[in-house]
Amino acid sequence: MSGCVVGMVTCGSKAEARALARAVLEPKLAACVNIVAGVESHYWWQGKLERSAECLLLIKTTQAKTAAVTRAIKAAHSYEVPEIIFVRIARGESRYLKWLRAAVAALALLCVASSLRGDVIDDAVKQLRSGNEEARAEAAERLAQLGGERAVKQFRAMIASPGAEARQMAVSGLLRVSEADEDLELVRGALQDKESLVRWSAALALGQSGRREAVPWLETAAKSDASELVREVAAESLVKLRAQLFWWRSLDAALKEARKTKQFVLAYFFVPESAHCRQFESVVLAAPEVAARAREFVCVRVDATTHPSEASRYDVRGAPTVLLLDGEGVELARAAGVVEKERLLARMAQARRGSESFRELQRRAQRDPSDVTANWKVAETCLDEGREDLAEPHLRNVIGHDEANRSGWTADALLALGVVLGHQGRHAQAAYCYEQLLERWPAFARKDKVLYCLGLSRLAMGQKEKGRAALEQLAREFPDSAVVKQAGQALEKLGAK
Repeated sequence: MSGCVVGMVTCGSKAEARALARAVLEPKLAACVNIVAGVESHYWWQGKLERSAECLLLIKTTQAKTAAVTRAIKAAHSYEVPEIIFVRIARGESRYLKWLRAAVAALALLCVASSLRGDVIDDAVKQLRSGNEEARAEAAERLAQLGGERAVKQFRAMIASPGAEARQMAVSGLLRVSEADEDLELVRGALQDKESLVRWSAALALGQSGRREAVPWLETAAKSDASELVREVAAESLVKLRAQLFWWRSLDAALKEARKTKQFVLAYFFVPESAHCRQFESVVLAAPEVAARAREFVCVRVDATTHPSEASRYDVRGAPTVLLLDGEGVELARAAGVVEKERLLARMAQARRGSESFRELQRRAQRDPSDVTANWKVAETCLDEGREDLAEPHLRNVIGHDEANRSGWTADALLALGVVLGHQGRHAQAAYCYEQLLERWPAFARKDKVLYCLGLSRLAMGQKEKGRAALEQLAREFPDSAVVKQAGQALEKLGAK
């Protein structure tokens, strides 16, 4: 067997088909997706014979990627029960199948936790010597997924191998596990390899590297390589590379460049083996509109594990985190976590407008606790980024200096403070915030959430009847609220005790 498969997925429109194709191509789960329009489907559904016009996707990938493709399709599909079928490719044109396997292996950006035992890497290295071509390809991909110094050393050694297949797998995997300049040079050197498949893989890897240094190398390969196939992939990689973001590797260098060019800095703090970072990179940072806007910034990648002082300097508490800075390193805005692209775009626009920086707002709030506007904006930003300990004093300033709610933020600050206190286990103080809010503003727009939080706080304090009363009031007054289901579950557990 070839180890390759064709996935078949139907959907209701060409627009959705294109979106599903992106869902598997952008995270590099497939080498190619064909969309066949005008399919007429006849089927049984809920006891009735149905007919509908659909599009069919033909997804070319490897057996190893089927589970990930299934997850991606199910997450993006509009159908309650989407058709996802994989058919093994028993035999095919050898060069095409080799391209398919190499493309998926070269483009995949999957990583796994570094805590995996060393014997897993040992098994992969041992399997590289297998007599089965597919087993060797799977072993090389597993090494790229595992990453780490041992994988880097193995790929470096394979680039010097007399075997063309080993060199091809090495250039496909090396830049996935290393950002070192010396490894970039090794892949560049593979553009001169005597075997066209190795040169093809090197051009493909360089096109995905995001390194500006690779542009002239790919230009040369696209013009003068002896193989038409290599010239074509070099030209395609060149287009992709120019469309990507160019990342600086040093925050200080990026700030220096920003001062010189009078631009702002987009600093992306990441952890190499984080699934959240991989998701953020493939879905948000790779989105065309985000990439287009990011080109207006000096972009820099900061590995939070190897540069903890820089993460601490900006109070980065998790990855992924994007900071928007001016040339002096002053924070203008931030987006923490796997945020939606619209939110990141809004933060980038905020920085571009030159609006008041977060640090300046902090200084205003610290200088004048009665500055309700500054205190609320600081608290809101801290809450948005999960820094609740920093938000608490500013929430108290809003509540203490605007008891009449002239700003319109005091009620929201009481709710937010209650949530913060609840997360800290200070349930009595949290319940007091909720009760004050209900007493002073009985028509508060988010009264359903207040009742829900009050009920949970009372239950956490052991006050079962008061907790039950708050949750039952929620169910009576807001039967359609999004939190009613959770309230019902809490009441069921309470009744079972």
